[in-house]
Amino acid sequence: MTIAYPKRTLKKNKNREELIEAANQLFSTKGYRNAKLEDVAEKAGLHVQTLYKHFKSKDDLAIQAALNGVNHVRSRFENAPAGQSAFQSWREFIHDSVSNLTTIGFSENKRQQLKSAASMMNDNYLLIVYSGFEDILTEYLARDFQMDPKQDRLPRLVACMLWSGNEAAMKRCAGLDTDEDRLDDEAVTLAEGLAVVDEVEKVFQTYIKT
Repeated sequence: MTIAYPKRTLKKNKNREELIEAANQLFSTKGYRNAKLEDVAEKAGLHVQTLYKHFKSKDDLAIQAALNGVNHVRSRFENAPAGQSAFQSWREFIHDSVSNLTTIGFSENKRQQLKSAASMMNDNYLLIVYSGFEDILTEYLARDFQMDPKQDRLPRLVACMLWSGNEAAMKRCAGLDTDEDRLDDEAVTLAEGLAVVDEVEKVFQTYIKT
């Protein structure tokens, strides 16, 4: 049964969704510390006072935006074709997210953040996002390996390699190891991200039970 919400409620829900989407984009491309709430509101096409009606603080917005992003990834895994491995689902997510982020573009502050050894320090948004990714990957890798993560360490260890490997790929494209910033080159950034998945899968593909 479809619930018919009043127009005012529909508008309120739409504003909230647009603010969360704008926050996801700006926290990802500018960095949590450098993305201002005024920037988020402007990107969503709303006044900052409207933002405060939905979120009490920047931390509150970061939590909701991060959880929204994590739920989106979980939905991808849940709706993947039967028999598709966690590696392939993660590979498809990397492909789509890199294409989206490079289209939007990265700020100079985000580039410097990526080149920092502590790129996630004080980034409440990324900490929640990667923690969520780790849990999802652990769950689906455990399924593929036919292991119990309560007893077996391997699914979570491989999950950590995948999400942190993606961060490492972004760092490399920002020039941390190469001294050459290639973040604006979608083909290069995508190739780095997918190479991480390929290399991890190559090592652990024999654990997949068909």
